[in-house]
Amino acid sequence: CVCVFSGVYGDVQRVKILFNKKENALVQMSDDTQAQLAMSHLNGQRLHGNMIRVMLSKHPVVQLPRGGAGQEEQTLTRDFSGSALHRFKKPGSKNFNNIFPPSATLHLSNIP
Repeated sequence: CVCVFSGVYGDVQRVKILFNKKENALVQMSDDTQAQLAMSHLNGQRLHGNMIRVMLSKHPVVQLPRGGAGQEEQTLTRDFSGSALHRFKKPGSKNFNNIFPPSATLHLSNIP
């Protein structure tokens, strides 16, 4: 899912996989700068042999399903706005210094 990779470039607020096009998703980031970072680093990258296309949506926010929505629609939308895993909550965080384009090399740290 692109949302996993987007979290490297900013805090993902909401994700909605499209009901009729399950290979497409709307990913709402915390702010415009984080969305631009994710777009610039992820657009054109390959994931499982397919090229990722990232573009701005005409929708400014990802809407949560209404109470009467079907079960499948409920499972296709996730709200991460209160996640404890957000790395970019604090202004001036050092995490902003560690943003790089994807590479074919896996970097590990803090391994005992």
